[in-house]
Amino acid sequence: MPSEFLYKEYQLCFEQLRYYDTRHSDLLKYSFTLTTSIATAQFAVYKVLGATSSGFYASQVFLSLIVFVATLLLFLGMLQNRLYFVLVARQINAIRKYMLATEAESFKDNQLYTSTNFTVLKISSIHTFQLFGTALISSLFAGSAVYGLEIVLSSRVSAGLSGLVIFIVVVAELTGGFLYLKATDKK
Repeated sequence: MPSEFLYKEYQLCFEQLRYYDTRHSDLLKYSFTLTTSIATAQFAVYKVLGATSSGFYASQVFLSLIVFVATLLLFLGMLQNRLYFVLVARQINAIRKYMLATEAESFKDNQLYTSTNFTVLKISSIHTFQLFGTALISSLFAGSAVYGLEIVLSSRVSAGLSGLVIFIVVVAELTGGFLYLKATDKK
């Protein structure tokens, strides 16, 4: 009886793992689709107007703020997805380890993972690189909004302020995200 339960649990966990892996990829695709579409729209507005104007920069600020908020939400979704992905992977590995010890003691050539003590935050994980990229894109749109806002409000440009905003936003998103993952890792 316990073997039937664990076998069913194992199958369901694999379905969940595939779901979270696909969801992570989908969130990344949504992020890229959104950001490239808006960047293209901003370029189209520039081409239609023929030159930059306060109207162009006002639309840039509006679009950049929308994209910043949307990519921030997608980043947060990817963080939560990473947590759930790892929890399910740990469960799969725990079941695999138990079954290899109790049901298949003679099977000594296991090629799959049985560790359950890996952390949610793995620096070399593709999920981590994708989170970093999403945070960077999000911060670029925050910087773009500040750049346009400066021009609309004062008709002068300070690339330094936009760069500072980009740096602060990317550091805040990554630090906050990694602290969230670390805090929820063992709960």
